[in-house]
Amino acid sequence: MRTIIQLCLLIAGMTLVGCGNQSIIEGQPATDNGISEKEELEVWHTYSEQETYVFENIIIPLFEQDYPNIRIRSVRQSYNAQLKSTIIGRASMNKPPDVVRMDIAWVPTLAKLQLLYPVSQFGDFEEVKERLYEAPLEVSYYNGNYYGIPLNTNTKAAIYNRELLKRSGYDRPPETMKELMDVIEKQQLTIAVQDVSPWETLHYFYGLGGMLMDPSYTHAQGYLDSEESINAVKKLLELHKKGHFAPHILRGNANTWQGVVDGAYFMIDDGPWFYSVHSDDYIEHINERTVVAPFPISGGKRAILGGENLVISKGSKHPEAAWTFVKWMTEIRPQTYLAETGLIPSNKNVDLSSIYGDKPYFKTYVESLEEVVVRPPVAQWPKIEEVYIYYFRLIFSETMSVEEGLKEAAVKIDELLIEKEGK
Repeated sequence: MRTIIQLCLLIAGMTLVGCGNQSIIEGQPATDNGISEKEELEVWHTYSEQETYVFENIIIPLFEQDYPNIRIRSVRQSYNAQLKSTIIGRASMNKPPDVVRMDIAWVPTLAKLQLLYPVSQFGDFEEVKERLYEAPLEVSYYNGNYYGIPLNTNTKAAIYNRELLKRSGYDRPPETMKELMDVIEKQQLTIAVQDVSPWETLHYFYGLGGMLMDPSYTHAQGYLDSEESINAVKKLLELHKKGHFAPHILRGNANTWQGVVDGAYFMIDDGPWFYSVHSDDYIEHINERTVVAPFPISGGKRAILGGENLVISKGSKHPEAAWTFVKWMTEIRPQTYLAETGLIPSNKNVDLSSIYGDKPYFKTYVESLEEVVVRPPVAQWPKIEEVYIYYFRLIFSETMSVEEGLKEAAVKIDELLIEKEGK
């Protein structure tokens, strides 16, 4: 696959004009997809430089070759909170992009604001749904409809310092949360948890027996403030006080990636970008110094789910063409090209065996996708996340007791959840 990508990039560099901003196919008959004249779709994305190159110089030309009556205008955006505000602002001006690649956690919020087209209303949605991993798709479900299609997915794997693992007496990485707790406490080791946000701590909280809210995501009281959750957070606090979590947990990242490679930390849990953003030579160095394994399991769950979805703006003037593009992006061919850049496909039928040879760490992430912890797919999640961080900071700084903090947090979250489904 790498050879194919390199050849395509060479050809693309010599022959393509406009880097995806205009079609290279002219005068070909339109595919019979219900679209009778040329339509232009404005597609916003947050791909990295390498990902953007593949998207604009390989994937878009392939799509325009299959669908010559649809032109794709690629617009790269910065991945930050301002992007969400920009999407909302453009929608209010009735000038939204047609398609947006966005964080999976944003979808319910924008769906509640009625800014997204319900893709489950397209006639062939169920057919497309069958090819996708279940958990990433679940996050797009809101108020009876699906409002997005997972484009790429990810989770976190456990990355151990090889020498410290060997010194601990383990000939393999810990398989369960209990084993992980035993080894770090007995050997006085430190885990590089970067902060107290849900992305960094929710899977530890769940792995130790806690639960944020009920399975239907309607209330937190009785779950977040339950005895099991209190005990889980008390354990996290104990680990923090004894130095088993990196000391900067209340201040934010302090070069934790390098710390686990150098041996300052026993383990870090992170996404595939831990590897993919580096050069091949440095990835080889990382592999020499570390061991990657699935995040330790507990209660059938491992690490937190991440990823990006493709959504269609409700104000798009070309919803059928947009759906044609969105579902095409989940087909095996484009998904395979993007996988070569380090993005995990959402299509579970993509053959990744050749990619595993170049990226052996990739398999660990893919095999963990059936056992992920899902952030609650509710429109109020951004505000709930703020409540979670606020009270975990108070608890970890010992400004508030675990019991008091979780009780107040549960009440605050339930106040937010009352807004769910427009109540």
